[in-house]
Amino acid sequence: MSLQRRQFLATAALGALAAPRALAMGADAEVGVGLLQHGEGFDSRPGAVEQLMWEVSKRTSIDVRERPRVVTPDDPDLFRFPLLVWIGAAEAPPLSADAVRRLRRYLRSGGMLYIDDASPGDAFDASVRAEVARLWPDQPLVPLDADHTLYRSFFLIERPEGRVRRRADLEGVTFDDRTLILYGRNDLFGAFGRDPLGGWVLPVIPDGNRQREMAFRLGINLVMYATCLNYKRDQVHTTAILRRRRWRVSQ
Repeated sequence: MSLQRRQFLATAALGALAAPRALAMGADAEVGVGLLQHGEGFDSRPGAVEQLMWEVSKRTSIDVRERPRVVTPDDPDLFRFPLLVWIGAAEAPPLSADAVRRLRRYLRSGGMLYIDDASPGDAFDASVRAEVARLWPDQPLVPLDADHTLYRSFFLIERPEGRVRRRADLEGVTFDDRTLILYGRNDLFGAFGRDPLGGWVLPVIPDGNRQREMAFRLGINLVMYATCLNYKRDQVHTTAILRRRRWRVSQ
C-alpha cells in the first residue's frame, strides 16, 4: 500500500472509534459513497446507492451509510469518502481548473473515482475521456486485465455487468499499484434502483435478474476495493475465494 493511501486512511478515520467489523472511514465509523455533482445524470439513478450499500451491509462485514452524499469538487467533505461516483447521462461541461486540482489531490490522497455511463449514446463517453486526460495526463484509460483485484476483491467476477451490456470490460487508470479511476459503460447503478413499492425501477437487458445479480456483485466488489487495504493480487481473500471455487465446482 502506498504512503498516500496510508495517509488517506489515517486522515479519514481520525477521531473515529475502532470498528468491530471492518476498517471505518469517516467520523461516524460508517463507509459512505459520495455522488459527484457535475453535468447531467448525477441524480438520474435515485435509490441506487442506497440499495447497493444495503447489499454491501447484508453480504459483507462493512458498516455502511446507505444514503449517499452529493458533493462537488470544492466540498470540504470530499475527502471523507473513499469512493466517489460520477454518473453521467449526457455530454458534461469541462471541469474547472480548480476542480481538476481538487479531484487530482483527492485521487493522489487515496480516494477512488468510479465513472458510470448512463447515457444512451457516446456524448458522455467523449466528456469522460477528455476529463480523465486532464485529471491524470500521464496515463490514459486502459482496459482492466481479467485478473485485476477488483474482479476478486469479494466475489469472483468473470465480466463486468450492469443494466445494459455495452462493453465486456472496465477501463481504468492505475498509479502506484492502485487503480484510482474506474470507468464502466454498462450503466452499473441503473441496475440497482427500487421504486417505493419495492419493484425495480429499470429493466436489465438482456438477461434480467441474473444479470442484475452479477451487477450487484460487481458493485459490492467496487466498494470493497475502494474501502479495504490494497492487498497484493494473489492474497485477496484467498480462503474465501478457494471456498467459493470449491462450491462452484461442486454444483
